[in-house]
Amino acid sequence: MKAVIYIRVSSEEQVKNLSLETQRRECQRFCERNGWAAARVFTEEGESAATTDRPQLQAMLSYCRDNAGSVGAVVVYNLSRFARNTSDHLAVRLKLSEYGVSLRSVCEPIEETSTGKFFETVMAAVAELDNNMRSDRTVAGMKMAIEKGRWPFMVGIGYRRVRNADGEPTLAHDPQRAPLIRRAFELYATGHYTKQQVLSKITVMGLRTIHGNKLATTTFVRALANPIYTGKLDVRAWNQKVGGNFAPIVSEELFNRVQLVAQGRKTNTPATHFRDNPLFPLRGSIRCASCGELLTGYNAKGRTKHYAYYACYNSECAKKTSLRKEALETDFETYLERWQPKAGFMRLFRARVLEKWQQKRDSALLGATAGQGAVDEIEKKLTRLDDLFIDQQAITKEVYAARRAKLEEQLVAAKVALHDCQTDELDIEAAINFAAFVMTNVKSLYTQLSVEQKRRLLAVLSPSGFTFDKEEGFRTVASDCVFNGLYQAATLLVKDGVTDGI
Repeated sequence: MKAVIYIRVSSEEQVKNLSLETQRRECQRFCERNGWAAARVFTEEGESAATTDRPQLQAMLSYCRDNAGSVGAVVVYNLSRFARNTSDHLAVRLKLSEYGVSLRSVCEPIEETSTGKFFETVMAAVAELDNNMRSDRTVAGMKMAIEKGRWPFMVGIGYRRVRNADGEPTLAHDPQRAPLIRRAFELYATGHYTKQQVLSKITVMGLRTIHGNKLATTTFVRALANPIYTGKLDVRAWNQKVGGNFAPIVSEELFNRVQLVAQGRKTNTPATHFRDNPLFPLRGSIRCASCGELLTGYNAKGRTKHYAYYACYNSECAKKTSLRKEALETDFETYLERWQPKAGFMRLFRARVLEKWQQKRDSALLGATAGQGAVDEIEKKLTRLDDLFIDQQAITKEVYAARRAKLEEQLVAAKVALHDCQTDELDIEAAINFAAFVMTNVKSLYTQLSVEQKRRLLAVLSPSGFTFDKEEGFRTVASDCVFNGLYQAATLLVKDGVTDGI
């Protein structure tokens, strides 16, 4: 299948850095992984907020229309590079679907995020159409089956479909997989293992899917939270919760204990690997610099007492990262303090950001005015075209269809560009003041936060995370680290001759 790549930056600054190159490279890799040939790359370079059209978006839509049947997908780096809001996404996707072309993103799977909700909106619409095409009696029949204790959906690993002595559909234990699923619950309930560690152990024991593949992590995580293994049917979408007509694989007490461990609550067994265990606040936030795995926390038994350590879960990298808990946490706090900007710099930075913000707002207002004019003009052309064809019958059906398709593409691109120019209402001064307070006090704030709050703060400071090994210490991915961005801003201020407070 052929695919086209659409990449975009929204400012001249992004044109000059590696944003376009990164998008192009990752989109091409995405195509290669899926076995697609990248037929064309459409590059939308940032002009200014006043730009009132997306010429490459229009060109991409026209190319898809002209090559309908041979182009199967449009690949973007992420949806924020594509359009500003949901209505724009839907409008562009509608045009693409008319040409038999799907939209794919390198970065965003379907999940509980803003982007994920967009995908869910589309999927919900498809599901609604599908449901309307089906008989209501099908759904009623499935609900009736659940009320009788029968499971009408996909069978979880560990069960298989059979019929009971009365010939009714039911579930039975899979003799190969059910014991391993039970063992997985038992291991995780101890609190001594992470879900990934348990999965690795039962994989070694021989757990495989019915197709002979290793169980995916997401599938395993869902299994540990699925009440069907207690012999219960729980369909929240239909508000149905009944006992099944089949035997449980695990007891309800064991299942509940697994849920407590997963939530980080105390149980009767020692639990030193909880994600939110206050004993290991950096667990889940720091990765191994060699392999990229998250560092885990554990207690090592000495002659007279236990000692807490952090280390990479990967045994090959453990020596490079293994460090006493107190030493690693102290080094990390020192690392945060070293990057902490001075108050004087933040005052200068605040003034520059406010100045830049106002310039962009002024430019955006001009762009929005021009963009609305462009949208209005295209809509007028569509009205005149309809009049020529419908009322005056001055043009043929073929000419009308071709012209209307072109104008509709221009209208979609113009509306997207218009929304690009619109700025959100934001109390920018309050936002900057809060950010300045956090950045100049990041170490002291970090030490006062809960484990979950610490994790959220670190995710904001460096979305790609922090890495560590004994020789190199802590590092971040330079492209998205807040600290590195402030460092670059300081460099620009020095070039401008501003040195006071830096």
